[in-house]
Amino acid sequence: MINNVVLTGKVVELPKMRETPTGIRYANVLLEVMRPFRNSNGDFDSDRISVTLWKGIADTANDVCKIGDLLGIKGRIQSYSVEKETQTYYNYEIVAEHVSFLNME
Repeated sequence: MINNVVLTGKVVELPKMRETPTGIRYANVLLEVMRPFRNSNGDFDSDRISVTLWKGIADTANDVCKIGDLLGIKGRIQSYSVEKETQTYYNYEIVAEHVSFLNME
């Protein structure tokens, strides 16, 4: 089975550093990713996608990312469920396994 995600997008919100209860550092960064087709008005829409970064990747992104920077992400989709009032909701996140800082000096 294959679970691969490849994204290229601009940083909309800077990484927010956090730690797990066991001390592992991670961050979430929000990317704006353009869709590869035009809408009915002839414009390209975009999606805002939250990406989770772990350990060293999170530290590096936290140190060097600025709003508007272009990032390339290779990773996977990870799902989890939440139960509320006898209803189960499924959520998904993108977990980065490799990050390319595409327009850094």
